[in-house]
Amino acid sequence: MLFTISWKHHPTRRNATQDRFMATGGPAPEGMTMHARYHNVDGSGGFAVIETDDAVALATLANDWSDLLELNITPVANDEVMGSVIQAAAS
Repeated sequence: MLFTISWKHHPTRRNATQDRFMATGGPAPEGMTMHARYHNVDGSGGFAVIETDDAVALATLANDWSDLLELNITPVANDEVMGSVIQAAAS
């Protein structure tokens, strides 16, 4: 399943967050594939697109960063999946 994970830095925690990211590279936990990660150029946050069917991996990612970031995790679907949903609902 695909998810977007968006994050916001509190201004007083930005440097600590950036330090951790530079030290670790912010890898996705085992059991998860990171398709893309983008950072807001103003340093306020960003988002990633990840894929996993592993609830533990998703919770681990959130737990690893929730002390520094406000996280929002949202399941998402591509056009093919949503087209199937829309077609089934119209039937």
